[in-house]
Amino acid sequence: MKKFFSIALAVLFAGNAMALDNVPESGFSMVAFGGMTVSNLKDSGMNPKVGVTFGVKVDYVLPNAYGTYVSAGIDWVDKGARKTGDWGAPVGNVTQKMLSHYLEIPLHVGYRYNFSDKLGVYGEIGPYFALGITGKNKINYEDDLIPDESAQFFGKHFGGLIDDDLDNIRAIQRFDCGFGFRIGAEYNQQYSLTIGYDWGFTDMYTDKFRTAFKTFSGGISLSKMKNHNLSITFGYRF
Repeated sequence: MKKFFSIALAVLFAGNAMALDNVPESGFSMVAFGGMTVSNLKDSGMNPKVGVTFGVKVDYVLPNAYGTYVSAGIDWVDKGARKTGDWGAPVGNVTQKMLSHYLEIPLHVGYRYNFSDKLGVYGEIGPYFALGITGKNKINYEDDLIPDESAQFFGKHFGGLIDDDLDNIRAIQRFDCGFGFRIGAEYNQQYSLTIGYDWGFTDMYTDKFRTAFKTFSGGISLSKMKNHNLSITFGYRF
Protein backbone atom coordinates (compact mmCIF):
# COMPACT_ATOMS: atom_id res chain seq x y z
CA MET A 1 0.00 0.00 0.00
CA LYS A 2 2.84 2.37 0.92
CA LYS A 3 4.46 1.63 -2.42
CA PHE A 4 1.17 2.33 -4.22
CA PHE A 5 0.83 5.78 -2.61
CA SER A 6 4.44 6.56 -3.48
CA ILE A 7 3.79 5.75 -7.12
CA ALA A 8 0.51 7.74 -7.12
CA LEU A 9 2.23 10.79 -5.64
CA ALA A 10 5.02 10.53 -8.18
CA VAL A 11 2.50 10.43 -11.06
CA LEU A 12 0.56 13.34 -9.57
CA PHE A 13 3.62 15.57 -9.23
CA ALA A 14 4.82 14.62 -12.68
CA GLY A 15 1.42 15.53 -14.13
CA ASN A 16 1.44 18.87 -12.32
CA ALA A 17 4.92 19.59 -13.62
CA MET A 18 3.81 18.85 -17.19
CA ALA A 19 0.71 21.02 -16.72
CA LEU A 20 2.82 23.93 -15.45
CA ASP A 21 5.18 23.53 -18.40
CA ASN A 22 2.23 24.11 -20.75
CA VAL A 23 0.49 26.94 -18.89
CA PRO A 24 -0.31 29.74 -21.40
CA GLU A 25 2.00 32.72 -21.06
CA SER A 26 0.46 35.81 -19.50
CA GLY A 27 -0.08 38.86 -21.68
CA PHE A 28 -2.05 40.11 -24.66
CA SER A 29 -2.77 38.40 -27.98
CA MET A 30 -5.17 39.13 -30.82
CA VAL A 31 -7.34 36.67 -32.75
CA ALA A 32 -8.90 37.31 -36.18
CA PHE A 33 -11.75 34.97 -37.07
CA GLY A 34 -14.51 34.25 -39.54
CA GLY A 35 -17.20 31.65 -40.07
CA MET A 36 -20.91 30.93 -40.20
CA THR A 37 -23.97 31.61 -38.07
CA VAL A 38 -27.26 29.77 -37.65
CA SER A 39 -29.67 32.30 -36.19
CA ASN A 40 -33.31 32.46 -35.22
CA LEU A 41 -35.78 34.88 -33.66
CA LYS A 42 -37.31 33.25 -30.60
CA ASP A 43 -41.13 33.32 -30.48
CA SER A 44 -41.37 34.81 -33.98
CA GLY A 45 -42.88 31.64 -35.46
CA MET A 46 -40.06 31.54 -38.00
CA ASN A 47 -37.22 29.12 -38.77
CA PRO A 48 -33.42 29.41 -38.52
CA LYS A 49 -31.34 30.94 -41.29
CA VAL A 50 -27.64 30.70 -42.17
CA GLY A 51 -25.37 33.76 -42.27
CA VAL A 52 -21.75 34.82 -41.75
CA THR A 53 -19.70 36.34 -38.95
CA PHE A 54 -16.19 37.77 -38.74
CA GLY A 55 -14.19 40.01 -36.47
CA VAL A 56 -11.26 40.39 -34.11
CA LYS A 57 -10.82 39.95 -30.37
CA VAL A 58 -8.12 40.62 -27.81
CA ASP A 59 -7.32 38.08 -25.08
CA TYR A 60 -5.37 38.90 -21.93
CA VAL A 61 -4.06 35.91 -19.99
CA LEU A 62 -3.81 36.97 -16.36
CA PRO A 63 -0.45 36.56 -14.61
CA ASN A 64 -0.18 33.67 -12.13
CA ALA A 65 -3.75 32.57 -13.01
CA TYR A 66 -2.83 29.30 -14.80
CA GLY A 67 -4.67 30.03 -18.04
CA THR A 68 -7.49 32.30 -16.87
CA TYR A 69 -8.06 35.18 -19.29
CA VAL A 70 -10.38 38.04 -20.14
CA SER A 71 -11.49 38.80 -23.68
CA ALA A 72 -13.11 41.63 -25.62
CA GLY A 73 -13.87 41.84 -29.32
CA ILE A 74 -15.79 43.50 -32.08
CA ASP A 75 -17.77 41.23 -34.40
CA TRP A 76 -19.89 41.59 -37.51
CA VAL A 77 -22.77 39.13 -37.06
CA ASP A 78 -25.60 38.14 -39.38
CA LYS A 79 -28.81 37.32 -37.52
CA GLY A 80 -32.50 36.93 -38.32
CA ALA A 81 -34.82 34.16 -39.45
CA ARG A 82 -36.87 32.93 -42.39
CA LYS A 83 -40.14 31.13 -43.08
CA THR A 84 -42.05 29.73 -46.03
CA GLY A 85 -45.78 29.07 -45.76
CA ASP A 86 -49.27 29.59 -47.10
CA TRP A 87 -50.76 32.96 -46.12
CA GLY A 88 -54.14 31.93 -47.50
CA ALA A 89 -56.22 33.34 -50.33
CA PRO A 90 -55.61 35.44 -52.30
CA VAL A 91 -51.92 35.68 -51.35
CA GLY A 92 -50.94 31.98 -51.40
CA ASN A 93 -47.43 30.71 -50.73
CA VAL A 94 -44.99 33.28 -49.28
CA THR A 95 -41.32 33.25 -48.25
CA GLN A 96 -40.33 35.82 -45.65
CA LYS A 97 -36.71 36.54 -44.69
CA MET A 98 -35.72 38.78 -41.79
CA LEU A 99 -32.08 39.67 -42.40
CA SER A 100 -30.30 41.71 -39.74
CA HIS A 101 -26.63 42.66 -39.41
CA TYR A 102 -25.06 43.75 -36.13
CA LEU A 103 -21.83 45.14 -34.75
CA GLU A 104 -21.38 43.18 -31.56
CA ILE A 105 -19.03 43.54 -28.57
CA PRO A 106 -18.62 40.40 -26.44
CA LEU A 107 -16.98 40.75 -23.01
CA HIS A 108 -15.95 37.33 -21.76
CA VAL A 109 -13.91 35.61 -19.07
CA GLY A 110 -12.40 32.25 -19.92
CA TYR A 111 -9.91 29.53 -19.20
CA ARG A 112 -7.30 27.98 -21.52
CA TYR A 113 -5.64 24.63 -20.92
CA ASN A 114 -2.75 23.36 -23.01
CA PHE A 115 -2.26 19.61 -23.24
CA SER A 116 1.04 20.27 -24.98
CA ASP A 117 2.79 23.07 -26.84
CA LYS A 118 0.74 22.04 -29.90
CA LEU A 119 -2.78 21.37 -28.61
CA GLY A 120 -4.98 23.36 -26.25
CA VAL A 121 -8.64 23.85 -25.39
CA TYR A 122 -10.56 26.79 -23.98
CA GLY A 123 -13.96 27.95 -22.86
CA GLU A 124 -15.37 31.39 -22.07
CA ILE A 125 -18.64 33.01 -21.02
CA GLY A 126 -20.00 36.50 -20.64
CA PRO A 127 -22.36 39.20 -21.92
CA TYR A 128 -22.52 40.84 -25.33
CA PHE A 129 -23.79 44.23 -26.49
CA ALA A 130 -24.86 44.81 -30.09
CA LEU A 131 -26.06 47.57 -32.38
CA GLY A 132 -28.12 46.85 -35.48
CA ILE A 133 -26.47 48.46 -38.50
CA THR A 134 -28.57 47.37 -41.45
CA GLY A 135 -31.00 44.69 -42.58
CA LYS A 136 -33.96 43.79 -44.74
CA ASN A 137 -37.40 42.33 -44.25
CA LYS A 138 -37.99 40.54 -47.55
CA ILE A 139 -41.33 39.05 -48.56
CA ASN A 140 -41.44 37.02 -51.78
CA TYR A 141 -44.82 35.97 -53.16
CA GLU A 142 -45.13 32.81 -55.24
CA ASP A 143 -47.88 34.47 -57.27
CA ASP A 144 -46.10 36.48 -59.97
CA LEU A 145 -49.02 38.93 -60.08
CA ILE A 146 -48.24 40.12 -56.53
CA PRO A 147 -45.10 42.29 -56.33
CA ASP A 148 -42.44 41.23 -53.84
CA GLU A 149 -41.70 43.49 -50.87
CA SER A 150 -38.42 44.62 -49.36
CA ALA A 151 -38.24 47.00 -46.41
CA GLN A 152 -35.59 48.20 -43.98
CA PHE A 153 -35.41 45.85 -40.98
CA PHE A 154 -34.66 48.71 -38.58
CA GLY A 155 -36.64 51.32 -40.48
CA LYS A 156 -40.13 52.72 -40.04
CA HIS A 157 -41.43 50.85 -43.09
CA PHE A 158 -41.03 47.30 -41.83
CA GLY A 159 -43.21 45.80 -44.59
CA GLY A 160 -45.69 42.93 -44.73
CA LEU A 161 -48.39 44.76 -42.75
CA ILE A 162 -51.90 45.58 -43.83
CA ASP A 163 -52.28 48.90 -42.02
CA ASP A 164 -50.46 52.09 -43.10
CA ASP A 165 -50.39 53.47 -39.55
CA LEU A 166 -48.53 50.40 -38.28
CA ASP A 167 -46.22 50.39 -41.28
CA ASN A 168 -45.10 53.93 -40.44
CA ILE A 169 -43.92 53.05 -36.90
CA ARG A 170 -40.41 51.77 -36.23
CA ALA A 171 -41.07 48.12 -35.39
CA ILE A 172 -37.60 46.80 -34.50
CA GLN A 173 -35.11 48.46 -32.16
CA ARG A 174 -31.41 48.53 -32.98
CA PHE A 175 -29.97 47.76 -29.55
CA ASP A 176 -29.55 44.18 -28.42
CA CYS A 177 -27.77 42.52 -25.51
CA GLY A 178 -27.53 39.05 -24.09
CA PHE A 179 -25.29 36.30 -22.76
CA GLY A 180 -23.15 33.75 -24.54
CA PHE A 181 -20.44 31.14 -24.35
CA ARG A 182 -17.60 29.87 -26.55
CA ILE A 183 -15.72 26.58 -26.50
CA GLY A 184 -12.91 25.61 -28.81
CA ALA A 185 -9.60 23.99 -29.57
CA GLU A 186 -6.35 25.57 -30.67
CA TYR A 187 -3.43 24.10 -32.60
CA ASN A 188 0.14 25.35 -32.32
CA GLN A 189 -1.18 28.29 -30.21
CA GLN A 190 -2.32 29.92 -33.47
CA TYR A 191 -5.10 28.10 -35.34
CA SER A 192 -8.46 27.66 -33.64
CA LEU A 193 -11.92 26.21 -34.16
CA THR A 194 -14.64 27.73 -31.99
CA ILE A 195 -18.32 26.95 -31.39
CA GLY A 196 -20.46 29.51 -29.62
CA TYR A 197 -24.03 30.37 -28.75
CA ASP A 198 -25.66 33.67 -27.75
CA TRP A 199 -29.02 34.18 -26.07
CA GLY A 200 -30.51 37.62 -26.61
CA PHE A 201 -32.28 39.25 -23.66
CA THR A 202 -33.74 42.22 -25.55
CA ASP A 203 -37.30 42.25 -26.89
CA MET A 204 -36.73 43.28 -30.50
CA TYR A 205 -40.10 45.02 -30.90
CA THR A 206 -40.26 48.69 -29.89
CA ASP A 207 -42.77 49.63 -27.18
CA LYS A 208 -44.54 52.02 -29.57
CA PHE A 209 -45.04 49.33 -32.19
CA ARG A 210 -46.16 46.77 -29.62
CA THR A 211 -48.80 49.16 -28.25
CA ALA A 212 -50.04 50.14 -31.72
CA PHE A 213 -50.29 46.50 -32.81
CA LYS A 214 -52.34 45.58 -29.74
CA THR A 215 -54.76 48.40 -30.51
CA PHE A 216 -54.94 47.53 -34.21
CA SER A 217 -55.48 43.80 -33.57
CA GLY A 218 -58.18 44.26 -30.96
CA GLY A 219 -56.16 43.22 -27.93
CA ILE A 220 -53.70 40.65 -29.28
CA SER A 221 -50.26 41.04 -27.71
CA LEU A 222 -47.10 40.27 -29.64
CA SER A 223 -44.72 37.70 -28.15
CA LYS A 224 -41.31 38.94 -27.06
CA MET A 225 -39.03 38.32 -30.05
CA LYS A 226 -35.36 37.73 -29.14
CA ASN A 227 -32.18 36.93 -31.04
CA HIS A 228 -30.67 33.46 -30.68
CA ASN A 229 -27.46 32.72 -32.55
CA LEU A 230 -25.13 29.74 -33.05
CA SER A 231 -21.67 30.42 -34.52
CA ILE A 232 -18.87 28.22 -35.87
CA THR A 233 -15.66 30.06 -36.63
CA PHE A 234 -12.02 29.52 -37.58
CA GLY A 235 -9.43 31.84 -36.08
CA TYR A 236 -5.77 32.82 -36.23
CA ARG A 237 -3.93 34.15 -33.19
CA PHE A 238 -1.28 36.84 -33.65
